[in-house]
Order: sequence, then C-alpha cells, then structure tokens
Amino acid sequence: MRVERVLPDARVPAQIVVSGRTTPVTPAAPAVSHTQVPVAIFDNFWATTLSFITSLGSRGVPLHIYGSGAGRWSRYATRHTKCPSVDDAEQFLPWLRARVRSGEIRRVAPTTDLIAYYVSAIREEFAPEVRRTIAPLDELESCLIKTRFAAACVRAGQPTPAIVCDDEPEAAIEAGRQLGFPLMMKPNSHLGVGSGQRGQIIRNAEELRAAYRPYAMAPGQDSLAARYPELRWPLLQKFIPSARSRVFSISGIKDSSGGIVAASLSCKRRQWPPDVGISTSQITCNDARILATGLQTVNRLLSRGLFELELLVNGTELLAIDLNPRAFGFIALDIALGNDLPWLWLRSTLRALEPRTIPATRPVMESRLLIPYSINRVVGALLSARHGKPEEEDAHPPAEASVSMLGSWDDPVPMLLSNLSLLRHPGSLLRPYVRAALRNRRGADGPLR
Repeated sequence: MRVERVLPDARVPAQIVVSGRTTPVTPAAPAVSHTQVPVAIFDNFWATTLSFITSLGSRGVPLHIYGSGAGRWSRYATRHTKCPSVDDAEQFLPWLRARVRSGEIRRVAPTTDLIAYYVSAIREEFAPEVRRTIAPLDELESCLIKTRFAAACVRAGQPTPAIVCDDEPEAAIEAGRQLGFPLMMKPNSHLGVGSGQRGQIIRNAEELRAAYRPYAMAPGQDSLAARYPELRWPLLQKFIPSARSRVFSISGIKDSSGGIVAASLSCKRRQWPPDVGISTSQITCNDARILATGLQTVNRLLSRGLFELELLVNGTELLAIDLNPRAFGFIALDIALGNDLPWLWLRSTLRALEPRTIPATRPVMESRLLIPYSINRVVGALLSARHGKPEEEDAHPPAEASVSMLGSWDDPVPMLLSNLSLLRHPGSLLRPYVRAALRNRRGADGPLR
C-alpha cells in the first residue's frame, strides 16, 4: 500500500489519500500544558543554556538540569541530576538512549553541537510529536561538518568560500597556495575535536607547513572520528576580510510542516578572538535581500528546528560559511526582538506551528558578551589613543538598546557564575585584543596572529 500525499487543511479532519481512497487520520490527543512537559537541559556555562533556562523557566516549564555548570544554580531548576560528560560520546550516548527509552527524558534542549547530534542520532527513540521536531541525522551531518555543508550548498545553489580539506599534508599545502594567502585554518567540525579548538590565520606557505597536521581527538570522541575520518584534518578556507566585522546571521526556527515560523537578521561586529572567534557584539540588521537569500538557503538545507546561518559579503556575492542546527550564542537577541526561540521550540514539540509575519524592519538592538566586549573596547581605545588614532568606526547604526548574551538579571546566580568563568584564563582574553590593537595602530592590512 503506497502513501502518495498528505492533504493538510485546518478546516476539515486530516486525511490521507492511499491508492485512490481517502482515509481519515486518528484525531490528535488532547492538548498538553507546557507546565506538564519537563525539558532536559545539559548544563554548562554557555549562553545558549542560560537563555533556554530563563525563557522556559520563567514560563513555568519544569527544567531538569543534568551535569555540572551554572544552570544548576538557577532559581528555575526543578531538578538537578548527575550524568556522564556530554563530551564523552562513548559513555553519554548510551546513557541518553536509555533515559529516553525509560521515559525519564522526553525533550532535550538543543543547546550545543554535540547535544543536537546525539538527539538526532537517537531520533527514533522519541515520541512522534517530539521526533517531528528533530532533524534527521543526514541533515545534521551536512550542517555540522563543513566539507559536507559546502557540498550541500553547491547542490542548493548557494555560493561558499573556496575550501580545501585533505589527509595528505603536501597536497593540502599545494592546494592552499592555489587558494591564495591569507587562509583561515579551522576544524572541519567541532564534533570530535571539541569546542575549544578555534581557527587561526595562515599568512604564507611556511606557516601552513608548520601548522597543517591532524587534530588530536577530544577524550571520549574516538567513535565520532572513526565514523567521520574527515574530522581529524583541518579545513583551509580563503580568508574573506569582511569576516572581521561583517558576518551576517539569519536565525530562527522552522517547523517541519509549517515552514519558517520566525526569523531575524543580525550581524557579528566584534568577536573573541579577533578574526576567528565567537561573537561578542551582535547587532540587528534590516536588509531584505540578505534575509531572503539566507532563508532560501535554510529552506533548502534544513527541514526543521532552530537554525543560524552565517553569510559573508564578498563583492556582490553572499557566501555561506556555517549553518548551526541548534541554539546559538546570541539567542538572547532574538528573544529581545520578540522571537522567543526556546519557547517556540518547546511549543513545536506539542503541536505544529504556523508561520509568523516577519517584520520588514526591526529595532536596532545589540547583544553583548560583556567581559570580552569591554576588554576589546578598552584595549583598542588605550593603544590607539597613544598614537592619536581613534578606534575604527563601526559601519552599523547605533543600537537603541542592548542585552546580555550570557544570562539575565532575572536569574542572577547563573549569570554571574558564567561571566566569572570567562576570567579563569585572563591572558586568553587580553592577548588577542592587544595584538589586534597593535595591528590597527601600525596600519597593517593583514591579520596579525
């Protein structure tokens, strides 16, 4: 018996056409209140986790916090339980599968690459209403592994920067020469190598020869490296100067049946470390062309769930460099703009969501990772002032208001603990900004490591 198509219509009972016959679908179960659906959140000190906790907890959603981090100290935490390290795939994935099968865990907040990957890997273990919100594993692989993402973009007609990833160093070095320096060298994925691995700028063949070698796999992630051998080798990408302060992000949520539910456009204008790091200043943008291009690409690459697509401007082209199929570091900005993505994600696990109208313009708001952002501003201003040169002016309009990326004063203890955790290694905060400020002071054109 072959199912040909589904006929959705909110005005009549759902029907399926099966070989010419119309068969009614069993009516859905009565609606479940969000206060009856616990959400599992795996703890850390990251912005995505704190945003999920504040958004859902403030609405009365029961939050079961697993592991160690700042979230367990939240006033919204309903329960705290130990679990294997999320970084240890060999231990964590079987543990998670067992808890989902037992019914202890029914919904998992998609706050990191690994969590999104694990949930997709055991997608069939979840109840149907939750499973419909989880992207299939092949989609996750095409988002989280950059070589596969580039190939998927080619199929979708979306341009990307030129890249090289080769398990033969000499071949990679020669291909790097052909791409042209400077190059960005970075992990092919944070699966396997861990989230601590960041990229670096390669300025010439000698630096490339010294740096191009396989990554050491993070403890407990050898099984991921065995499944995806390409994770062991760095990715080389042509460096696009606009990556310093003009990385556009199209972020939102997509429903598997309703399509794009909510979306917004923002721009990364500061980062830590400079040139290669995470956003420390994300500001709202109003550009219909960039937003439309980004949403078209998301629709072709991802069938459901939270998303953040990153685009670079290179001349007249928009080049895709990343697609995160989970929560992202500046999600607090989306929430402040009226797109409460954690809340929409939870609602999507209860029933299908209808698309919202995307405003033509939004207020100009900024989300800041306060400690690195402040150090960046202070170091840049001090070193520039010594030579009578002000810091380079931003190409963005001033923000009307700002919000914290990392936690909320509504839940102060996790916010303070997470921000203090950034100070454990003060040198890693200070040195990159000093180098960048010296480069700007000297008027260098290229990035300075």
